[in-house]
Amino acid sequence: MNRIVAALVFIPVLLTNIYATDVYIKLTAHGQRINIGLANLPKEIQTVVRQDLLFTRYFNIIPSEMPFSGKKEELVEWQKQNADVLLTASLNITGSNGELSAKMYDVNTGKIIFNKSFTDRENDWRKLAHELSDEIVLRFTGENGIAHTKIVFANDGTGNKEVYTVDYDGYNLKRITDDKSINLFPKFSPDGKQIIFTTYKYGNPDLYIMNPDGRKKKSLSTYQGLNTPANWSPNGKEIVLTLSKGSLPDIYRLNLEGEIIKRVTFGKCINTSPNFSPNEREIIFVSNRSGSPQLHVSDINGTNVRRITTEGYSDSPDWSPRGDKIVFSMRIPGRDEFNIFIYDITTGKYYPLTHSSGSNENPCFSPDGRFIVFSSTRNKHRELFMMFVDGTGQRRVCDIKGNSFMPHWSN
Repeated sequence: MNRIVAALVFIPVLLTNIYATDVYIKLTAHGQRINIGLANLPKEIQTVVRQDLLFTRYFNIIPSEMPFSGKKEELVEWQKQNADVLLTASLNITGSNGELSAKMYDVNTGKIIFNKSFTDRENDWRKLAHELSDEIVLRFTGENGIAHTKIVFANDGTGNKEVYTVDYDGYNLKRITDDKSINLFPKFSPDGKQIIFTTYKYGNPDLYIMNPDGRKKKSLSTYQGLNTPANWSPNGKEIVLTLSKGSLPDIYRLNLEGEIIKRVTFGKCINTSPNFSPNEREIIFVSNRSGSPQLHVSDINGTNVRRITTEGYSDSPDWSPRGDKIVFSMRIPGRDEFNIFIYDITTGKYYPLTHSSGSNENPCFSPDGRFIVFSSTRNKHRELFMMFVDGTGQRRVCDIKGNSFMPHWSN
């Protein structure tokens, strides 16, 4: 008996479009993969959608080239291939406009799960394919997909350190600054409409903000001394960063006009690398108040400080959007390289995700909290890699001249 049919025996739901999707959400939530057949998709669309869906670990792709014209007897043949659902799609291009029309069937019932069109005025067929992939993920998991997302990072391939963006799958690489200077720590705003970054263009590490295409740059924080690194609040209304102001570095919260809202730390030590918790009630940061740089968490106003790492040299913490984990880089005693570690908030324990593969730093969660992007020197120079949240499936993001570092994932 097909495993979806077997599940329906025990799940008392009517297979309308909505309830059928509910059944699949229950299955993916328990780690079961959905078997998807792909029929009649344009070759370029099929390649992208296939890669997107396999990357999620929610789906298996049925390796069949059988066509589909809408007849129920054809669905029976897909059943024999153990397909749970079947996706069909067509791409129509008119001038600079592109439209991708897609339909998905429940193979067991013949019901249409969704029938939707995706349009783009710039005829970006990869973007349309990614949107279709994200629609499938949303329908079958109840969560937003990440196929549409981008990664912003710094790279020194020009001889300077400039800011670049790239699609999550390594395509559509673009350089968005040409300052012929040092630009570091780029971060997408939660809505993806702006990027903050630190630039030495005018001789001081100043915090600037710009559009995702690199246009409309303006200064945000230009105090003498450090104005870096910085991170957005989840609601996009505040920025938390390190300011030295001619003294020891401390943590501050700013509004989007660059005005100080709150000074968070007042230590006779170095406090840096701050980041908000997803609920915006806490801040994680690095401090050497105990002797060596360790991770600490405080309430958003700086009270109730707790140390969460106890060894080595910890840096670059990022809080999972799910709120349950913190990823960071750490150099353990006796070693020269950094590795990526993950801290489980429930257990209070941390463990490594990378081992014996160069120096691994600057980790950042994907917006769904299931993947991590980071920089690594495993191939002799610094490149961007990504992995599943348990450390498996490590792969290079893109091939680009020079060293790439400080990646940040868009929502």
